[in-house]
Amino acid sequence: MKVYQTSQIRNVALAGHSGAGKTSLAEALLHANGLIERKGSVSAGTTASDYDPIEKSRRSSVNATLIPIELPEHKINLMDCPGYRDFLGEIKNAIRISEMCLLVVDAETGVEVGTEFAWAFAHEYDIPIAVVVNRMDMPRADFAKVLESVDRAFEAHTIPVTIPIGQGADFRGVIDLLDMKAVYDQDGKKRVEEIPADMLEEAKAARRALVEAAAEGDDELTEHFLDHDSLTDEELRLGLREDMQAGRFIPVVCASAEKEIGLAALVHFLIEECPTPDQRGGFRAYAKADDPSGAVQKRAMNPDEPFSAFVFKTVNDDFAGRLSFFKVVTGNVTGDCPIVNMRGGETMKAGHVFAIRGKQNIPVERLMTGDIGVFAKLNGVHTGDTLIDPRETPVRYVPTQIPPPTVAVSLQAHNKSEEDKISLAIHRLLDTDPTLKLERDSLLQQTILSGMGETHIDVAVERLRAQAKIAIDVLPPRVQYRETITRPARGQGKFKKQSGGRGQYGDCWIKMEPAERGAGFSFSWDVVGGVIPTNYQSSVLKGIEESLRRGILAGYPVVDIKVSCYDGTYHAVDSSDMAFSVAASMAFKQVAPNAGPVILEPIMTVSVTAPEQYMGDILGYLTQHRGRIAGSEQEEGHRVHVTALVPQGEMATFSRDLRSLTQGRSIFTSSFSHYEPCPPAIQEKVVRDSRIVHEEQE
Repeated sequence: MKVYQTSQIRNVALAGHSGAGKTSLAEALLHANGLIERKGSVSAGTTASDYDPIEKSRRSSVNATLIPIELPEHKINLMDCPGYRDFLGEIKNAIRISEMCLLVVDAETGVEVGTEFAWAFAHEYDIPIAVVVNRMDMPRADFAKVLESVDRAFEAHTIPVTIPIGQGADFRGVIDLLDMKAVYDQDGKKRVEEIPADMLEEAKAARRALVEAAAEGDDELTEHFLDHDSLTDEELRLGLREDMQAGRFIPVVCASAEKEIGLAALVHFLIEECPTPDQRGGFRAYAKADDPSGAVQKRAMNPDEPFSAFVFKTVNDDFAGRLSFFKVVTGNVTGDCPIVNMRGGETMKAGHVFAIRGKQNIPVERLMTGDIGVFAKLNGVHTGDTLIDPRETPVRYVPTQIPPPTVAVSLQAHNKSEEDKISLAIHRLLDTDPTLKLERDSLLQQTILSGMGETHIDVAVERLRAQAKIAIDVLPPRVQYRETITRPARGQGKFKKQSGGRGQYGDCWIKMEPAERGAGFSFSWDVVGGVIPTNYQSSVLKGIEESLRRGILAGYPVVDIKVSCYDGTYHAVDSSDMAFSVAASMAFKQVAPNAGPVILEPIMTVSVTAPEQYMGDILGYLTQHRGRIAGSEQEEGHRVHVTALVPQGEMATFSRDLRSLTQGRSIFTSSFSHYEPCPPAIQEKVVRDSRIVHEEQE
C-alpha cells in the first residue's frame, strides 16, 4: 500500500441497525473499486469484513472491522460497525476515530434501533453525520419515506445529495446533485450521462434545496447566493461541508450494495464532503498527561509534530499474535521505530507497521497523520492506550467512555477440575474487550462475567468455549444476600470437654443488638471483675466473627449488628483460646435465632432512558417487580429518564424484558444502592433455595 498524505485520507464509520447492509456496502465498494475479484456475501460468510468464525455463523457483525478503500488519489478507511448496541465498545471507538459517521439506513424500514444508538454516539463525540439509504432495489423501497423517518426520529433536516433514478426493481442509477449528472454503475464501471428529461425538474428542485442549505450557514455564502441566486461548485462543496460539521443538516445519498448502484456517486460524496483528519476540531486529550482525572482539551491533528497515536482496538489473532489498531493523531510512523506507552511509561520497539483489510495484512512503509494502522505483538498495550515518540512532549488521549455492564452470568467448568482453563481463557478475552468485566465471588464461589447485553455475553461465552476447548456451564448469578437481626437478645455459650488430662473450658455470655443499616459489625468487651481474663477477648471476637460469616438463616454473612461479651467464667488450667472461641460460637448460635433474624436483599439504583411512548409499560414493569420510582425527567428527542430502586433478585431478566418492552429503544444502568429486609415470602424462598444449594454442594 502506498503512503497517503493527510489531505488524501477519509475516515468513515459505517454504522446503523443490523441488517441495513453495512457489511454488504463495504464489500460492494471493495469490488466496485477493483480491490477484490469476487464480491462475497454475508449469508455465505465470505465477506472481507465478517471474517470472524462467530460472525460467519451468526451472519452478522460483532466486531468493528477496518476496510481501507484505495483510490488513485485518496484512501477511504471504512470502519464497518456492528449493528447491535451490545457491542457499543466496538461501535463507539470506530465512530470516535472517524471524521464522518455514515449511517446506513434500509430503504424499506427506515430508521431502526441501531440507527438511533449510532446517531447518539456520533453526537457524543461531535462527529459529522451523513446518511446512505441502502437497498434501494428492494420491492418496498421508498426514498422519500426514509427521509421523513430520519427527520422525524432525530428532529433533523435532511438534504439529498443524490436522488434515485427509479426505485425497487426499477432502480438503475442516481442523479448526483453536486455535478448535476446522471450516474450509472455497471460492472464496476461508472457511466455519466445527462439527467433524464422526465427527472430534470425534480433534479433542479433538489439542487436548489441543496444550494440554499449550503448557503445558510455562512454569511459570505448567503450574501453571494442572494446576489447571484446561485453558488459555484466550490462554494457549494464548502458550504455543505461546513453545515454538515455544524450539524445544521444531514446530507443523504442512495445506493444498492447488492446491485452496486450509486457507489461511484457515494465515493464522490465521501471524497468531496468528508472532512480530512486535520479539518476536524482535534482529538480529546488530557490537559495534563500525568493527570487522567483532570481537564480535557482537544489536540489538533498536526502532521508537523512528533508521532502520537490512540489505540482504539486490540485483537488476539491465533496466527499474527496480538494486534493493536491505532489512529495516528500527530506526526507519522514507520516500522521498527521506538515508541512509549503512556499508560505505564514503557519504551518498546514498534516492529512492522501495516494496514489491514478484514483479516488481510497489507505492508505499508509509513502512516501519516490521520491514517489508521496496526502494530503487531506489542505486549502490554491495551485498548485506550496512548503511544508516542520518546522525543514527544508527554500527551495522553482520553479513553473512550464506556457505561458499566448491564447483564451478568455465572460461569463454571462442566468438569470442575478444568476451572483453571476457564480463568486463563477469560483473561485473554478481557484483554481485548474492555466492555467485559470479571468478578470472583469468593463467598458464593462463583465467577461472574458481566457484559453490555445478552448477545454480547453469548458471543463472549462462544469465544471462551473455543479458546478453552472445554464445556462451560452458564448460570444465573446468585444474589449476594445478607442477614441481620431486628431485636436485642442475650444468652450463654459454654464449652466444656474432659477426656483425661487437661480439658477444655470456656464460658461466655453475649448480648446482641441491631445496629443502623450500613453500620456493619461492632464488638465490645464489657466483662468486669476479671471473671474472664482480657487475654481471651480476641478469642471470643474470633468465634463471633466466624459465626457472622456462616450466617443464621441461609448461610449469608451477618451485618449491621452490635455484640458485647459481658460475663462468663474460666478455669485456671483448662481454659484456652480455642475453648473461648468455640464458646463464643456456641453463644452466637443460641442467641441469634431469638434476635429476630431477617434476610437483607441488595437494592439497586436502576436508571432507564427510553422514548416517552414506552414509559407506561416501563413504570408498570418496575412496579410489578417491586421497584420504587425515585424520579423522572424529560430529555431531548422525546425521551424520558426514569430512576427506580429495584431489588437485585428481581433483575435476572431485566435486560431482556426491557428490550422487549421498548423494541430495543432503551438503555439502562444499574448500581448497588443499599440493603433492606426481604418481604416474608421472598425470605422463605431465599432460605429454601439456600438449603437446596448447600445440599447439592454436600
